[in-house]
Amino acid sequence: MPFHRVVDEVFALAERVLRSTGLYGVFFVSLVSNSIPFVALPYLVYIIVYTSRFTDFRSLVLIAVVSGIGAGLGKIIVYFIGRGFSSISPASRTARNWSYLASRHKVAGFFAILFVAITPAPDDVVLIPMGFASYSIALYALAVFLGKTVHSILAVVYGRTVLNLFEEKLGLPLWLSTLLLIALTVVVIYVIGQVDWVKATELYASRGLATTLKFVLVSVADALVKPFRHLARSVTRILSFIRSRV
Repeated sequence: MPFHRVVDEVFALAERVLRSTGLYGVFFVSLVSNSIPFVALPYLVYIIVYTSRFTDFRSLVLIAVVSGIGAGLGKIIVYFIGRGFSSISPASRTARNWSYLASRHKVAGFFAILFVAITPAPDDVVLIPMGFASYSIALYALAVFLGKTVHSILAVVYGRTVLNLFEEKLGLPLWLSTLLLIALTVVVIYVIGQVDWVKATELYASRGLATTLKFVLVSVADALVKPFRHLARSVTRILSFIRSRV
């Protein structure tokens, strides 16, 4: 059997296994992936592949909502992990700074939580300090549940759009389309992960939305250029080494 046929069969089997887990699997994977701080388990890839063969709007929304609920509960666990850290060092400068932010800028804190919950940003750099500062659990829970539900909806739309482009428009098999989707998602997560979201949150609280957006856009642009800058430096070093040996 040709290699590509073997790969097709393996991916078809994986897809059937994912389907067999149903919404329970969606909820469990979303919960576990989001309850472990700073561990970006690829639960969205699971969701995207799971929804790849659903076409009706009701099923897609239901999957996204279940994933959002699971992810939101996971981030509630992260909140209490941060809360536990505050009991260890309640008098530290970091605790005082975040407590000030959480008490004086509750609205800004809510939108900061909502924003990082929606985006593929490494949200624990904001969510753990919010627990550390004993931010309102009610506002925190509302923000993460809303944010993660929107996040899952966007992921489903993004995943289906990209898979549709690769499969139906370009005629690529599911396994190759999935690998390309994962690669593209890794690039997006890398770029967003290069932004200092703690600093962005502090800028939003002190200087407003315009300054924060400018900071984020500059950081994203720098993240896009950085790999090419490193590549150029590496090439320059290699060429210099070769010239020194000639």
